[in-house]
Amino acid sequence: MQNNALINWYPDLLAMLAVDLVLAIILLTAFRKLAGLISNVSTTEELASKDNFAFGLVFAGGLISLSIVLTGAISGDVGSSLLNEIVLIVTYGVLGIVLMMLSRKVLDSFALPNINIHNEIMKGNMAAAIVDVGNLLATAIIVKAVMTWIDDTSLFGLIAVVIGFIVSQIVLILVTQYRSRVYASRHNGQSLQNALTNGNAAIALRYCGHKIGVALAVTAASGFVPYNDERILMACIVWGLISVVLTVALSLIAIIARHIILAKIDVVDEVDNQQNIGIGFIEAVIYISIGLLLASLIA
Repeated sequence: MQNNALINWYPDLLAMLAVDLVLAIILLTAFRKLAGLISNVSTTEELASKDNFAFGLVFAGGLISLSIVLTGAISGDVGSSLLNEIVLIVTYGVLGIVLMMLSRKVLDSFALPNINIHNEIMKGNMAAAIVDVGNLLATAIIVKAVMTWIDDTSLFGLIAVVIGFIVSQIVLILVTQYRSRVYASRHNGQSLQNALTNGNAAIALRYCGHKIGVALAVTAASGFVPYNDERILMACIVWGLISVVLTVALSLIAIIARHIILAKIDVVDEVDNQQNIGIGFIEAVIYISIGLLLASLIA
């Protein structure tokens, strides 16, 4: 008999989708408790009693970042069974949380070793908070892209995600090194890290936008390299090399776009010296826009 229904309802599929949604909400809810444990503070006290806007910004950024990672975990084909789906979502969700927390350690230890991001956030330093949020979002975007790229629920998939995370941190460290060198060349060897410690939110916004833009551009790397679980390491290495090329391409294109869009404006003086948040935000949006365009054109 011909089925003329406009919508086909599959009870098992609906059950799995409901499980995905419930588990995602549970993980997002648990993030608040985890954020407090990691920071060794009461989230209620920081958000409501102390009105720590910097902590609130980081907390919100963490929620968005976790949501991005979870979209990578719940997208694609559902598991072969309800139990398999639960294990899949919980495993990749927890892995995503762990990787985002590790990304802050990488930021503190390798990218910006002269700043204690956590302590600055607890002091209410918005520049440090913006930098932290940018790092979390960039990491989440790349991790989600790797999850989507591999489309593999086996152990090899987990290994690929971890390798992708390592590649992402290398790329983001390169962005930080580039921004640090540019700042030093513009200010007689002065340190970008000191500017961030002193609370220059305009510089932090530009830095944040650059990292997010790079992360978006890097998502296009999967369009060049097909995933192969039999040559997982080689596939990830090639994916990483293309990511570096895309990082350089985005930076060069953004420089050209900035000179055109912000013509007749002394960007260095406005952002670095006058701490003009508006100009810093425009620069951030330029990087993000170029990243979106590259991802759309190449993917």
